[in-house]
Amino acid sequence: MVENSYLRYILALIFATLFVYVIPWVELFGEEFHDIPFYITRIIYLKAGGDEAVYSGIGWFFSEPLWKGIIIAIGNIFEDYRDVLYGISFFIVFVYTSFLIKRVEFYVAMIFLFNPMMVHLFIEQIRIAFAFSLVLIAYEIYRINRASLYFALLLLLIAPLIHTAIFVFYAIYAVLYYADSRVEDKKYYLVSIGIALFIALFMKYGANIILMMVGDRRANYEKVIESSSIAYSIAWFIISWILAAFAEFKEHQSRIVVAYAITVMTFFFFSSVLNMFAARFVAVIMPFIIIAISYLPKHFKQGTYLFLLAYNLYSFKYWLKLTLI
Repeated sequence: MVENSYLRYILALIFATLFVYVIPWVELFGEEFHDIPFYITRIIYLKAGGDEAVYSGIGWFFSEPLWKGIIIAIGNIFEDYRDVLYGISFFIVFVYTSFLIKRVEFYVAMIFLFNPMMVHLFIEQIRIAFAFSLVLIAYEIYRINRASLYFALLLLLIAPLIHTAIFVFYAIYAVLYYADSRVEDKKYYLVSIGIALFIALFMKYGANIILMMVGDRRANYEKVIESSSIAYSIAWFIISWILAAFAEFKEHQSRIVVAYAITVMTFFFFSSVLNMFAARFVAVIMPFIIIAISYLPKHFKQGTYLFLLAYNLYSFKYWLKLTLI
């Protein structure tokens, strides 16, 4: 853990610089990150006066209007759109890193933020990562100084205007917070697994109906994106059960963090079973997963870290192998 805030920010800046600007991820993976050309195309389109669907009422709220505003601003202010998008990635990596190394050992944070899942989150899926970065900042602000509650609430309000999936993370936390004082011992983690199953089933069979009702462009989205394999998601399911059985902590907030990590990891597994893409949900809350693992007894913690390290190394081998085919 890095307790000195200045040192923490310097280390986070160095790591973010190396991660975003020094390591040639495109060359290593053998292909462009898919979202980057999409965002650049959209910037050019909107700058040229292109029209998009107009939403009203609740549809407007779920249309992510703030992200559209950011895209328009990039087109009007800057010339090199790719550099700006990479600048957003830099900000995201800085926030994630500084948040995590405050709570776990620096080398642990570096190892587990350095994997293909996080590469794709930080550099490709920047919209959801940027939105959750604001959530992390709000969490940090409130934990440090509760007098800044209104600013934290403002960030929490802004985040879903960038990516509506943030509502899922809010809902998970709200239910776990409510259940924390009402469910004893390990039954609490059974509740978190039940929540994960419910969300997976809802997103498979219910969410699409709602999206179609409000005319959202993401209706039938699961038909155009490939789901993660069960073999890829089962590692997180195993880690969630290790946490449920052995995690130790001293305060209720830590208990909620553990349950939060369990919920999202098991949600990823259930989504894979239901043939849905959900790997990015695990990537988004990776800091909380690593923090939750740190609550395990020493030998279980070390064993879980080694297991996750092997998983990450295999992930790199898998992705690099794909680029050579």
